Amino acid sequence: MQSVLFVITALVIQRIQGFGTGAPASKCGDMFPSHSQIQPENSLPPYTLTASSYTYKQGDTITITLVSPTRASFAGYIIGAKDPATLNNNIGRFTNSATGKILPCGSSGAGAVTHQSSQSEYRLEFQWQPTADTTGNVIFMATVVESYTTFWMNIVTSTIYPEVQTTQAFVLQTTQKPETTTQPLPGDTSSLKSDSECGATKGCFIDCTGNSCNYIVTWRDNGDAVDFELSTKLQDTNNKWIAIAFSSDLKMGADEVVACLNVGGSTDVQRSYNDGKNNKQVTNPSAGLSNTVVTVQDGMFKCSFRKNKRLSRRKRQTTNSLFVDLDSDYNLMFGTGPAYPGNRIGMHSINPVVTPGKVDFQSFSVIGDTAKYPLVKIHACLMIISWIFCTGVAIIAARYYKPVWSKSSLFNQKIWFQIHRTLMVTAMALTIVAFIIIFVEVGGYSQVSASPGKEYLPSHPVLGIIVTILCVLNPIMSFFRPGPNDKTRPIFNWAHWGVGMLAQILAIITIIFGVELQKSTAPKYTVWVVVGFVIYYVIMEITQKVVDRLAESKTGEGGIDTVEMKQNGSQNGSFNQPPAYSENNKNKKDTLLKKSLLALHGICTLAFTFTLLLLVTIY
Repeated sequence: MQSVLFVITALVIQRIQGFGTGAPASKCGDMFPSHSQIQPENSLPPYTLTASSYTYKQGDTITITLVSPTRASFAGYIIGAKDPATLNNNIGRFTNSATGKILPCGSSGAGAVTHQSSQSEYRLEFQWQPTADTTGNVIFMATVVESYTTFWMNIVTSTIYPEVQTTQAFVLQTTQKPETTTQPLPGDTSSLKSDSECGATKGCFIDCTGNSCNYIVTWRDNGDAVDFELSTKLQDTNNKWIAIAFSSDLKMGADEVVACLNVGGSTDVQRSYNDGKNNKQVTNPSAGLSNTVVTVQDGMFKCSFRKNKRLSRRKRQTTNSLFVDLDSDYNLMFGTGPAYPGNRIGMHSINPVVTPGKVDFQSFSVIGDTAKYPLVKIHACLMIISWIFCTGVAIIAARYYKPVWSKSSLFNQKIWFQIHRTLMVTAMALTIVAFIIIFVEVGGYSQVSASPGKEYLPSHPVLGIIVTILCVLNPIMSFFRPGPNDKTRPIFNWAHWGVGMLAQILAIITIIFGVELQKSTAPKYTVWVVVGFVIYYVIMEITQKVVDRLAESKTGEGGIDTVEMKQNGSQNGSFNQPPAYSENNKNKKDTLLKKSLLALHGICTLAFTFTLLLLVTIY
């Protein structure tokens, strides 16, 4: 009995240690965790692996980042540098293992890294250098463990090329489908040229300026089928997909997808479908497709295929084999993203572009515009009005205008307070409406894709929720506002100020992130208009503070912002007017200056608001 317990205990300890202290060197090859008979997840991994450079030379140090855009934690990992052609031997050497340890893999004896504790992380950075025998293309591959029973394999970076490599065309030979071929591109490939047949013999969905295009999707009716061609220019074409989807609306969900993939030099064209926000494989991904050709050269990714208009009766579409009828009209989507071994399609790096209306695939129409999202634009406009104009004026009024209009009131309340309350209530109402609108548009909470170089964009919805909560919280706090002589009044003042300032700062950051999202369709320089408003607002705050300090210095008194909201001031009916603004000792020029500054601030804030509304709505 004791021997049995000893064996069981030893196995448990081995299992815990195997997970907690990292992968052994024997796993450098297949990178498959020895977690009993547990298989890796087939879903899109919540983690990404990126490299700091697309090229390398001897002596370079490349930073490899393992991160979860959604901050999903991981407890274990193994990362190796591989030859993309074989994916076997580890190459180069890791010089920094972050919180983990370097494994003695490959000829360098340092070709992989792994964890050395089960401490949860969501972002780690490692350094890698090529060794003397590192001369070809390199990719970094990871297996990431969320828990003992949940892990993902084959998470890869884009290909890293040696700098000495020329940019001549290379031919990719497919091993996935016999009928899929690859060919070198003829002629000049420095940019994607417009297609002269568009509008004459082909229908086209394009994004072109002059003769230079970002993408071209063409179609031509061919009896019982439609011929499609997809072309785009990518910074890196390895381990990538380009695809079109046929949708009955402007959103993902119940859409048939045809994707062209290039994974480690192997190409394929396959069907799948979007189920909500997830891409699902179909039983026979090549059904209804023929004449497939994938071409890759110098960052140019081109693909052509023939798609049957409908399947035979025995292959009629089911939930697992969605197949649209191309005699009907559909919105056409075009997107790109990462592809993983096993021809798995990762989440698109940016939101797909969508035709503004449904496409007739028997026509030669040329579509040069993309879909607009009116509810997204309404959401953006309401938030801009709320947090640029309303709060921009309301906070200045509350902070610097309590002593102004000292003998005047509006509906038995101080004028500054009526300005502040009216604008803040308006801001709260518009924020709530905008919050509801965007949830209706996206069908609940929706994650935002992280564009290359803009990994901060997924925080937009999270920040928006926080801002909305703070916006509602502050008015609720005001109902519990203690009297002016209450000993807890300073606590309330600081809390009210802190919540308001935090909401304003986060709202501006959220707007900056929002105008950078693809669905906003705002021009790129819109963000600089928001930054310009922030700079202006800081200057106005400083100006108001200087004017107040000058007014105080004339009387040697402070307390310029101590006036209460009611006309009578304090609860006992008396009113102690600050000396700098008292009726007997008031500087008329200062009072006029203060009112002029408020008017100027209102005009400038309105100008910024109007400019942003124009940029968001007309583009």
